[in-house]
Amino acid sequence: MEELDQDRLSSLPKIILHCILSKLPEKDATRTSVLSKAWLDTWYTFPILSFSTSKFMGMSPLQPMEDSEKMRKMLGFCDYVKKTILRFRDQSLTIKEFKLHVNSELGHISKEDVDIWIKLACECGVEVIDYSQYIPVGRCRYHVLPICAIEAKSITKLVLKGYIKIDPTFINHSFMFTSLRVLSLQQVLLGDQHAIDQLISFCPLIESITLRCCFVIGSGDGTMEKLKSLSISGIQKLESVDVVGINDVSIDAPSLETLCYSPNYFAAPFKIDFDRCKNLKELCMLYVTTSTFLTEQFPKFPFLEILKLSYCKMSERINISSVRLKVLELSNCSNLKGVNIDAPNLLSFGYIGHGASEPTISFLRNSSQLEVNIGIHVDYVYLCNLRKFMQNIKPNNVLTSLALSISNMSNVDALDPVASHVSFTPTSIKHLTISHFPQNKYLFSSVVKILLASCCPETISLRVINSGGKEFIEFFYEMLMRRKEGECFCSFHDTKCWWHDLKDVKVTMKMDENVDFKTFLESLDLAPYESISFRLDF
Repeated sequence: MEELDQDRLSSLPKIILHCILSKLPEKDATRTSVLSKAWLDTWYTFPILSFSTSKFMGMSPLQPMEDSEKMRKMLGFCDYVKKTILRFRDQSLTIKEFKLHVNSELGHISKEDVDIWIKLACECGVEVIDYSQYIPVGRCRYHVLPICAIEAKSITKLVLKGYIKIDPTFINHSFMFTSLRVLSLQQVLLGDQHAIDQLISFCPLIESITLRCCFVIGSGDGTMEKLKSLSISGIQKLESVDVVGINDVSIDAPSLETLCYSPNYFAAPFKIDFDRCKNLKELCMLYVTTSTFLTEQFPKFPFLEILKLSYCKMSERINISSVRLKVLELSNCSNLKGVNIDAPNLLSFGYIGHGASEPTISFLRNSSQLEVNIGIHVDYVYLCNLRKFMQNIKPNNVLTSLALSISNMSNVDALDPVASHVSFTPTSIKHLTISHFPQNKYLFSSVVKILLASCCPETISLRVINSGGKEFIEFFYEMLMRRKEGECFCSFHDTKCWWHDLKDVKVTMKMDENVDFKTFLESLDLAPYESISFRLDF
């Protein structure tokens, strides 16, 4: 029966089989070639070609290797790439995607070889070129992108990363990227400060632009300097822009829907003008000062549905009001003490920060489908503030999950939870995750007491990341298993912890649901980052 099913699958049209391979991880797609002759032929004609020096050589970019062995493997890699592409050209087969990741030392791969490979791929009607070249530190050798990549009218997506140079003469070339839809440049060297604006103007159908930490040749002594400015206008179909490391950005694109922006951190003043992008739906900003954005610019984008702010300098108190907003994320934003949100259609709110005292978070109007996910890193000495932090999320029933990372940088002794008691019913949440734990085992009991008094989770997940994790997991597991022995973790006379209502605990381990707890603990020495989950039934 299995052979019949395999024959039916193998008899499908090749275009469908190629589609199946494209959905598989690269390693699994390669393995299909041993299933049958039909699958071998399917693999040989699979139009997505991916070549990586580190994968071929079986080494990381920094792993040492004898020169003779390196030369042998590099020559084998070059021969393999050329023969593969020639087979497609000689059989008049189309190459849809050509991916080349040169991420180990290029001592025996000449730039001429790479030029030939790209040229052959272009002759096969390649639609996507994804080329990365990473050179070890101390070697400043840029590969000039061959002009055939500019002339190829079939290319719809061009991705360049690393030590690659776009020659200034290309910008003045008579050919244009008439079919290019996606342009992504990361750490690429351009001719001058105006080169990128000219290049984009040669892409009339461009839909997505990504520019990350690119460089230009300085006008003075010819040394490299960061790309300082970007101006985009007149592109009718532009939908997405992702810019990192450019401090002066101007975008006039009415069709733009997604914008991600990060200047050179806070090192220099920045200016970004995108007021004319009225149809913007998603905005992500990192390392920017947003003290006036939420009051002056935010109302200019009536269709905004997703807003993500990370490592931004904020006002102490912010008000966000929108009937269209569906996703809001605030990550590691400084100065923030209070957040008032009036977004009746908001479905997801995420907050990541340090400490467990601020900000207060209030939802003035909220959807019944709203999920609030909080992640905080807190020093043990301030862990008692967690109850107050939870209480300051209003209304209390919106909180979905809490992720904690607990350190003990202050090296204090065990806290008395009663000392900073705030009397209130623990907040009910769906999930509590703890990824870092104090390494001092004498602090474990007080940590558990504070957590039990702060929230009532349906599930608790513990992940081993630091050296104290294994001991804490063992302590917590034994505490749950002996809960019926009469030991109570109530810390206060006026607050009854949910421990009394706990009926059953189900334990699951990520590595194997059937493994016993002792085996799980032993495996943590060999497999860190494993997790264990406890489902609590009341």
